[in-house]
Amino acid sequence: MSVERDSYAYFTITSSQSLEKIEAQMGFAGDGLCWSNGDLRPSNRGTYDFSRWSLLSGVERGDPIDEHLRALWRRLSGLRELIIQLPEEMNPSVSCVGHFASHFDKVQISSGHFATAAYYRANLDFDYYFDDDFGHEKEGTPYWSW
Repeated sequence: MSVERDSYAYFTITSSQSLEKIEAQMGFAGDGLCWSNGDLRPSNRGTYDFSRWSLLSGVERGDPIDEHLRALWRRLSGLRELIIQLPEEMNPSVSCVGHFASHFDKVQISSGHFATAAYYRANLDFDYYFDDDFGHEKEGTPYWSW
């Protein structure tokens, strides 16, 4: 049983091409966080060096990742031909994000999601965050230096 305290999933297309070209390829604007190559990053941290088009799962944030993925596949079901015919410079991906209290917490998804991602020729990415920093937290030290 999954115990993520917050989670969500979304489909993205990233590219060096403009957001307008991705939207033209897909036939509509994304409904998630989207930007174009050269747009200003938040907090004036320079500009984006790639474009991103995204489509949300449509499920309430915080529901299990498995539910987000099931809903996302339903949203994408009529778009498969568009997705698999994307030009090489447009990269489809599904991102799953989960927040957990401990690195001992469990997440569970159906194994079929891996096959479904392959069916759409999309990468499947998991970003998990743990409040206990894997039990190795050191105040003021970034996790990658432990």
